[in-house]
Amino acid sequence: MTIPVKVLACPLCSHQFSHEREAEGRNSTVFGYGLDFRLIPRDCSRSSELATCPECLYTARVQDFSARVPGNVKDLVKSDKYVGIFKKYQIHDFVSRKWIALISIFETRGLNPRDLAVMSLKGSWAAREYSNLKTESELLELADSYLEDALRRGLTKGDPGLIMYLLGEVNRRRGDFRRGREMLSFLGNNPRYRYPALLETVLIEEEDSTPYWSYHAPDQMELHSHKFKGLFPSLRSIPPGKTEFYPDELKETAEKPEDDRLKY
Repeated sequence: MTIPVKVLACPLCSHQFSHEREAEGRNSTVFGYGLDFRLIPRDCSRSSELATCPECLYTARVQDFSARVPGNVKDLVKSDKYVGIFKKYQIHDFVSRKWIALISIFETRGLNPRDLAVMSLKGSWAAREYSNLKTESELLELADSYLEDALRRGLTKGDPGLIMYLLGEVNRRRGDFRRGREMLSFLGNNPRYRYPALLETVLIEEEDSTPYWSYHAPDQMELHSHKFKGLFPSLRSIPPGKTEFYPDELKETAEKPEDDRLKY
């Protein structure tokens, strides 16, 4: 399969460079869901949506490279703090580090902390795919901070339950099980997050911090799994460096539900 290549021109330094994007065929099938609403393998290609200028390190989504860059972002990219995002890291860390660069740029632009949190969470997926666990931890910490800020300031886009649920999941992944349990307890009997919160609570009680995926979307796991009867369903952890997933890795006898997963 041919990998699409796009030539981009940096809006800061005018340097032109080639950027490879994932072939869309890889994204055509979903047969696994993460407890943080990740779609596997569809979300494995997220990093190809981002590009970094090799000359000045400006980072943006591919479609934003033709957009005007405000002065405060130009100042940020030239700063030691921004350059330090990439400095002292090996070349194999570059893909996951560019998520942190993008997040810092969007924060400078004043993006809603709720959206910054979701972006940080997605970046943590990329870091895990490339076995950059230190960067994964850094991105999960950013997600935690932004989620907390969004909840405190009421910037939840009308869905505080999502913020509290993700705070439970992110803190479970960070190993802060007490705080994760506390955030999930605030959900009460919220029908939209009741089932995934039950699964999260079991993992927290077991002090399990690994990411999990299932044949069913998080909000459907208890309803559709014949193995889950008020207890813990059959889920699989995602090891670092795993980017290829196959349907037969998940053994469920129940039929796959419609794709009515939670959106964020």
